[in-house]
Amino acid sequence: MKRLMILLVLAAAPALLHAQAAPPTAPTPPVVAKKPFTVKGPVERNDEYYWLRDDARKQPEMLAYLSAENAYADAVLAPLKPLEDKLYSEIVGRIKQDDSSVPVRERGYYYYTRYEVGGDYPVVARRKGSMKAREQVMLDQPAMAKGHGFFAISD
Repeated sequence: MKRLMILLVLAAAPALLHAQAAPPTAPTPPVVAKKPFTVKGPVERNDEYYWLRDDARKQPEMLAYLSAENAYADAVLAPLKPLEDKLYSEIVGRIKQDDSSVPVRERGYYYYTRYEVGGDYPVVARRKGSMKAREQVMLDQPAMAKGHGFFAISD
């Protein structure tokens, strides 16, 4: 009977320690306002959170709520920042930094893409006749992306 009691105490100890170790001032999530709005369609329905939709991203009240949500998420996830950094470093460490595609021959040119060390975007280039010829850069995407928060070339 004593062994059973000792086992129960040992099993419950981590849960008790975790409950006591909880921070007394945990961040509180922001409260979003509910505003009635009827969504029209085959069946009309009430969507109290429709006001949060702001495709232009200019409504001050929505932007303030979004900033509060982001601040709350940052506060809640702050203890995991070292793990996030470690995982990111491990993933980046497994990626070949100076990667390039297999050249494709078309109409006398070899077309390929290559990444420079630390670059987020590829350089699209070609060489005439053989891969030993002088490189002709078609799209220097790293240079094109400078100064932009997001960059993409579409079809």
